Amino acid sequence: MDIQAFSDELIHYGRQERMQDLAILPSGTQMEVIFSKSYLRKTYQVLTNEEAQQLITRFKFLGGMEVGERRKAQLGAVSYPLGDQLQRLRISTVGDYQGRESLVMRFLYPLTQEHLRYFFAEDVQQIQQATKQRGLYLFSGPTGSGKSTLMYQLARATKGQIITIEDPVEIEEPRFLQLQTNLKIEQDYDELIRLSLRHRPDLLLIGEIRNKETAQAAVRAALTGHRVFATIHARGVAETKTRLLELLGTDDRLAHALQGIIYQRLLPNEANEPHGLLAYHFYEGQVEKQWQHVLKQVKESGWISDEVYEKEAPATTPCN
Repeated sequence: MDIQAFSDELIHYGRQERMQDLAILPSGTQMEVIFSKSYLRKTYQVLTNEEAQQLITRFKFLGGMEVGERRKAQLGAVSYPLGDQLQRLRISTVGDYQGRESLVMRFLYPLTQEHLRYFFAEDVQQIQQATKQRGLYLFSGPTGSGKSTLMYQLARATKGQIITIEDPVEIEEPRFLQLQTNLKIEQDYDELIRLSLRHRPDLLLIGEIRNKETAQAAVRAALTGHRVFATIHARGVAETKTRLLELLGTDDRLAHALQGIIYQRLLPNEANEPHGLLAYHFYEGQVEKQWQHVLKQVKESGWISDEVYEKEAPATTPCN
């Protein structure tokens, strides 16, 4: 088997069919190549263990991963060349107890309105309006639910400096300053969040809150007057806050930092095309109400411009 030609074939097919994931998984004494999109799951081809390992090794090499490490879980990413185009891929590998390595690869598509479809498009507009103020906004949902895509869509409508911190960078955006964690040089989420605040970003995107240190750093960033978007895995709006509290322990600062929770799932419509379904809740405390009152006073007195008022006024979008 020509591994390079076969890998090109797989990526071309996945892109053409707008697949979400490509997996290479053990199946008895063989390995299966499986594509998935929404609730659709299709076995593309069955490989020998040797063929599958060669294919996995190629993708790991392209993704900047440790080729010789087969048991430890690894993450990588690559912009895969297809003719005059590039297909962005996020790669995850892990080995089982028998030493067989498996791979799951996510297809990441450019952010265009054509491919960002929601059952209720007005929800995105309301969320856009409600997330303009400083504070922490959590985007939750299961793996593959489009959390990062929604964050990037909202961020692209933001003026000023935008910094992203990810592991790895999933969606390439030339206008953003995109940072990637690197444990070899001690650049984890916590360290990069601290460093990024010195650049005074208008918006800070955190790829995922996975542990206590990252959760604390995200809350600190929000409390120091920054606008912060972050993803977290949770089963619903209520569970999102519970999950963050589990990571933080008892932390009264969360009540002051957390401004909103957006929960998203991708569900297939009747044509089996994935569409986003959103639920969200935003918080408005007494301090925010008082701030809105005094800010309105100085605006009506002509002491600040409409632009400054719009940027500083708390959002008044109703909660869902």
